Amino acid sequence: MASTGGSFQPRKIYNALVGTEEKPAWRHLMFCNYARPRAIFILWLVCNGRLATKERLKRFGMIADDCCMFCSEQETINHLFFGCAGLKGIWVKVLDWIQVTHSPLPWDREMDWIVRNCKGKSWRATLLKCALTESIYSIWRMRNEKVFGHDRYSGFIEKEIIDSLVYRLWNIKKYRSYLASLML
Repeated sequence: MASTGGSFQPRKIYNALVGTEEKPAWRHLMFCNYARPRAIFILWLVCNGRLATKERLKRFGMIADDCCMFCSEQETINHLFFGCAGLKGIWVKVLDWIQVTHSPLPWDREMDWIVRNCKGKSWRATLLKCALTESIYSIWRMRNEKVFGHDRYSGFIEKEIIDSLVYRLWNIKKYRSYLASLML
């Protein structure tokens, strides 16, 4: 199995132990993403369905109430990031700043749209990937601030996301002119 004609091949042993599973389509969102590492980690949790939303915590018996802090619906990943009327506008405003006309869809369809539009190495694909990551992270932080009673966010979360995008991408010379055109 691991030896072919006397040569040892670790790759074959690794593939036999791990198996060959189909790779998720969203894996490209993690590579060459200039967002903060903690934001990329939160995106990874969201994509794997492991984020500790109230619905997930209630399923494990850790809490009794699974209502969204911004409306009265059940707090799921789909609802929190692209379904809640109070939070959907954040993603729309960030997309407007990037000059992308798109209205948020349910989570699975939104991820399909993101994956399709983030393919390649174009500045728009890189900016969209970073914008998604920073938006999800900022919405999650805002949600946590409200859940734990530190509600410090007012109405300027979109500005914080855009400032973070500019800060993260400005030092990369090939993106600077595109960012400058967006800031006009």
